Amino acid sequence: MLHITYFVDHKNKKIHDQRFAGDKCGFLDTPIEEREFTAVEEYIKELELKEGFAFCSYCQTPQLIM
Repeated sequence: MLHITYFVDHKNKKIHDQRFAGDKCGFLDTPIEEREFTAVEEYIKELELKEGFAFCSYCQTPQLIM
């Protein structure tokens, strides 16, 4: 089973796929203390359902660099 590591941006309430996160995701202004990395699916689901976090639309697939 493939484990995805998520990058949680607590400032912007966004959940990123660490493998594909990049400049377009908009987390560059998020302080280090408001960034978190986890591979716990249950925690991610809880953030989404109970805390109002959303998955980032930019890093769900690899970004093309032009």
